[in-house]
Amino acid sequence: MRRTLTNRERRGLALIILGLVLGAAYWLLVESWFAGPLREVNAQAQQVREQQQRYASVLGQSDALHAALERARTDPTTHDSLLPGDDPGAVAADLMQHVADLVSRHSNTGGGCTLTQRMPITVAQEQDEPYRHVKVSLTLACAIEPLTAILHALEYQRPFLFVDELSLRRAANAPANGAAGRLEVQLLVRGYLQAAPAGEVER
Repeated sequence: MRRTLTNRERRGLALIILGLVLGAAYWLLVESWFAGPLREVNAQAQQVREQQQRYASVLGQSDALHAALERARTDPTTHDSLLPGDDPGAVAADLMQHVADLVSRHSNTGGGCTLTQRMPITVAQEQDEPYRHVKVSLTLACAIEPLTAILHALEYQRPFLFVDELSLRRAANAPANGAAGRLEVQLLVRGYLQAAPAGEVER
């Protein structure tokens, strides 16, 4: 049997419905239109402030960084990190000889290593570059053990050199089974020398 709600129950139900309506209206009119977007704006503004503080901190260190860079450029102890010489052609020839000497020192290590071809690579120089660079292309017939030692020396000894490209492939005359023996190795090695004096035009 259905029971009629009392006045108190009807008022309670009406208050519940009113609360639900007000809550829905607040979410639709205030939260979704105003409060939510305002929070997003505040979060974005906080992110911008944090970025501004980081940039200001970096800019504040610019003078010290420039001074440290200038000290490094004028410090005689750092000169051996660059290739000696002023003429890029002569420096490239010296670099090829440097690598040839390095390969010769490891010619009897493990399976051995020999330099089969070397060639300088012409590099276009930008006028505003702080240092000029030279590149040489080298072809080796090398076993894994001496090749590892040569690459380590190129990367970690002075003058500082960088291996831009490295290509390895099994020699055409290698046996079908067993160890690969010597690999055919192609290297592109890059080094740096001092920038050309102001007004000097390279040919």
